Amino acid sequence: MKKIEFETYDSGNSHKRAIVGIHGWKGNRFSFKQIAISLRIPDTEWFFPEAPYDVDNDDSKKSWSYEIEPGIWERTEPKILLDDFLSSHVLSKYNSKNVFFVGFSQGGLMCFEYVLHTPYPWGGVFPIAGFITDPTNKDKLRFHPNQIETPILIGHGIEDDVVKLESSQLAYSHLKRKGAQVELLTYTGNHKIGIKFLRRMKEMITSMPMSD
Repeated sequence: MKKIEFETYDSGNSHKRAIVGIHGWKGNRFSFKQIAISLRIPDTEWFFPEAPYDVDNDDSKKSWSYEIEPGIWERTEPKILLDDFLSSHVLSKYNSKNVFFVGFSQGGLMCFEYVLHTPYPWGGVFPIAGFITDPTNKDKLRFHPNQIETPILIGHGIEDDVVKLESSQLAYSHLKRKGAQVELLTYTGNHKIGIKFLRRMKEMITSMPMSD
């Protein structure tokens, strides 16, 4: 079986929590590293998993899915690979309540359609400029019952012309209706990660009590 390639980054002198940064389409395992360095979240080990599929035959540009045939996308294998990655490298070291996820664009999709479907109660989930692949599919809009108390902060630039703001608004509305602990934070800008969002994310993560 394939294995997820990944990088790590230590922020602080001890490891009390983990943050998993899930890159977007055409990103790679280095995409979130500069953000991790600039945020300076103390006592944190960052993990940067890399999607398994090349884009345009370029191994520096990765995707979490690929088109098997027109209109049909492979989305199952990456979730199996992430299950293995998390079990082997993250959950083997950290209580799930001390693990946080941040995903941008296609990484935000993975937060909505993978992370929130897992049975582990996470410390927090932060999808940025993300979307749900099929909003009419009720299975795509569910989340695992163990995520009912997981803090979710959705971020989106109001001028985003790549993934429209409405995508995050729709995800927020559905999660809110189902009882999730979810907020939506918008910021000025296009398809990017806003400073306003990163500050709020850092505030939420550092204020969370650590679990044994």
